[in-house]
Amino acid sequence: MAKKCFACAVLLVLIALSVSMRAHPLPQSPDSATLSLEDRAMVASRIYHTVSTFFPGLTQSKFDPAYAEYLRVILATSDRREFDLASMKFIADLHDGHTWFYDTWLDKNYGQSTGFMAYPLAGKWTVVRSSLDALKVGDVITAVDATPVDDFYAQQKKYVSASSDRDAGVSFFDTGIIFPEKFTLTLADGRKIPIDRANDKKQPEPTPKTEGRWLAEKSVAYIKLPTFHGLDTQIQAIAFLREFHDAKALILDVRGNPGHGNPLPLQSALMTGPYQAWTQSSSEHGGPLLRNYASGYPEHSTLTLSDIAVTPRDNAYSGPLILLTDRICSCACEDFVMPFKYAKRATLVGETTAGTFSMTRRLDLPNGMMLNIAAVHHTFPDGMPFEGIGITPHVAVEVTPDDLRANRDPVLQRAIDLAQHPEQ
Repeated sequence: MAKKCFACAVLLVLIALSVSMRAHPLPQSPDSATLSLEDRAMVASRIYHTVSTFFPGLTQSKFDPAYAEYLRVILATSDRREFDLASMKFIADLHDGHTWFYDTWLDKNYGQSTGFMAYPLAGKWTVVRSSLDALKVGDVITAVDATPVDDFYAQQKKYVSASSDRDAGVSFFDTGIIFPEKFTLTLADGRKIPIDRANDKKQPEPTPKTEGRWLAEKSVAYIKLPTFHGLDTQIQAIAFLREFHDAKALILDVRGNPGHGNPLPLQSALMTGPYQAWTQSSSEHGGPLLRNYASGYPEHSTLTLSDIAVTPRDNAYSGPLILLTDRICSCACEDFVMPFKYAKRATLVGETTAGTFSMTRRLDLPNGMMLNIAAVHHTFPDGMPFEGIGITPHVAVEVTPDDLRANRDPVLQRAIDLAQHPEQ
């Protein structure tokens, strides 16, 4: 009964707003720091409708009270930043790395990069990438503005959309919006590093480029693929494959690869037999199909696709294959990696992958806002859960802050050992 009452209340709000907006059309104010009541209520109602309709496996009994709390917060203030942060938190509570709220105004005014990326390695918040001269790869962060870094993370991670706590840790320092414009890092060696997000001079990010070389001449080859975005990186990787076609072993490095594309061309060039695809699940809540034909309306229907076999092309590289993985490998990168493990085509070395991959649905909202939500969730071919868990390696290798400072790569070294001595 409470659920029906809640739905009716939402409907009445929408009807009232609809009448109001016919008299007062929704103002387009992409640069305004405030939002009218009509703006806030309409955006919130569209978010509610989209998530309720398409997010797979949504628990409506938990989502509705969360929405009520979200309404309480956003209807109490016209401040646009507060609205955006509340929306980010509301959507982040769905715990899906492909489900997030974005506002171009917030990004423009508060989204300047921190200039570095850091996440926990061996229990220590470690800088893994930096475009700042004062902050080096391997530096360990102990505090942010005198707040212990673990406490600061616990306070702010509620705004980070992620499929797991580990996934949130990867994105945390890369989410400039949730940091002050100016703050100070305390490092384990006692140094204090002031960060000025708006004014710090940052080194430009290098253009992602596929690399390839012999690690042992005519024996062990190495290819590093930084992204699946576009086709150029895969075309270059396939060109290296031709060069290394007679290698006794191939090491393919997809660490740091965030996906962003379709991995099928390279995947097909490396698979030697048929392999199973993911099991996919999608939901539709409500809608005319369910209203007319489903006795359970307004519950939802779930479509599941499984047992899909993919046949690779001829002339694929057929030698021993080792894949290097890490927690940044996500989305299309995980789509690439998964069949190699389940078809037993490759040995995975390194870290468990991110555990976030979904087909998504995008909703463009007024004033430069956008909602992106997962519309299809994936499980492994054997039915085991994937989202928030990731693909575990056959050989787990931990990287430490000391390794980064010394420019050591224990993951690659372990892979070379395996390639040269497969009996190990």
